Amino acid sequence: MEKKLDNYDAAEDCALGSVLMNDKKLLRKIDYHLLPIMFLTYFLQMIDKISINYANVMGLQDDLGMTGNDFSWLATAFFLAYAVAEIPQGALLQRFPVTKVLGANVFCWGVILCCSSAASKFSHMLALRVLLGLMEAVIAPSLTMYTSMWYTRAESTPRYGFWYCGLGVGQIVGGLISFAAQHAPPAMPFGGWRIMFVAIGAVNVLVSILVIFLLPNSPENAKFLTEPEKVRIAQRLTNDSAGVGLKVFRWRSVLEAFGDLQTWMLVLLTIFITIPSGVITTFSAILIKGFGYSSRESALLNMPSGIVSIVATMVSTYAISKGFSRWLAIDLLLLPTLLGSCLMSFLPSENQAGCLAGIYLVNTTVAPLALIYAWTGANYRGFTMKVTGAGIVSAGFSIANIIGPQTFQAKDAPHYIPAKITIVAVNAAAIVVSTALRIIYGRRNSVADRLGAPARSRIETRLANKGAAGDAQDDESFRYVY
Repeated sequence: MEKKLDNYDAAEDCALGSVLMNDKKLLRKIDYHLLPIMFLTYFLQMIDKISINYANVMGLQDDLGMTGNDFSWLATAFFLAYAVAEIPQGALLQRFPVTKVLGANVFCWGVILCCSSAASKFSHMLALRVLLGLMEAVIAPSLTMYTSMWYTRAESTPRYGFWYCGLGVGQIVGGLISFAAQHAPPAMPFGGWRIMFVAIGAVNVLVSILVIFLLPNSPENAKFLTEPEKVRIAQRLTNDSAGVGLKVFRWRSVLEAFGDLQTWMLVLLTIFITIPSGVITTFSAILIKGFGYSSRESALLNMPSGIVSIVATMVSTYAISKGFSRWLAIDLLLLPTLLGSCLMSFLPSENQAGCLAGIYLVNTTVAPLALIYAWTGANYRGFTMKVTGAGIVSAGFSIANIIGPQTFQAKDAPHYIPAKITIVAVNAAAIVVSTALRIIYGRRNSVADRLGAPARSRIETRLANKGAAGDAQDDESFRYVY
């Protein structure tokens, strides 16, 4: 890219000046070509996750002869595989184009979901959920990396929010799919939940083709951009200390990510936020059914949860794009989550309206995860450090989803009081961790301002002083965003 800049003549300079005046037009152009497909991939992986939730109220356990905590182990096995796969998936993202790795995984998990319709016993479904977890582990790191390739840090947050809204839309559409599949004729040998798995899997396969062939590997390879527009994107990311830098693996950057306190604070925050989110994703239909509703009613009544998560995500990410504090947005979003968890935990199940309101409010906990992804994309520099940081944070997401389902024990049915109390406790803890992260980022920026140096963690400073080769040049203007 620097070579291209050096070879520009006066006419090209004039063209570049024209691009400078049309950044909004350029952003709209990028959004139009990228965001719909990114949204579709996140939407589909959400549909994949909650399909097991809806299948459960459609007779999955009876059809597969499941007993006791078997269903909880289906959710746990998925996320155990999800956590284990973060390292190899990160290595693939480092070695191959992000879009090709993502597209191949979307294709594979579509095929696996189709195969799930043929499961005849618990062990079959357990094996398939493990394979699905291995494939879906790529989604958050790949979309985080890909967003960072195109947008400045301020611009990227609402874009994270947009594709992350695929989660809420997945909850809504998943409810409709479940409701429709439950109307399959009883005499059909192919049950409703099996039809649902085939339909969702087939759509995944189709979208994988869009990812592989329509998403450009990077701005430099984008056919829809002119040469001056490609140069402008590179300039904007450089000026903002954003972007991913050169795609070169460096051990120093891996060590910096693992040794950085912010990494483990983000992981802890992700775990605390995701435990309620994971519980609601996997068990909300069961909880609603426990309030006295039928399976069909449960599917429909779960749909407003998606609306809540969409509104919370879009409002918070838009506010941040206008300068609102990220940490404060997370804390404010966790307050209705805390209220909702108290309602669903301590109200009697006979109070259907209050319990439903509690479940809906808990879904505001979905939005902070989009802000954590945005933090990860903004506060790590260089390709290797971003991949490593995103992978570790995504592993935290899977760990939380391992813990969450295990709080739902068969012996606690139908009210699952220990699981509900867990949701209350981790929400309160998340508020503390989010506030602590703001203090850490603020202190690092203050030290950088005083020294006239880039904001860095202690391990970054130590390795830089030793002359180790890093992922990105030390830009003195770099500051953490919070």
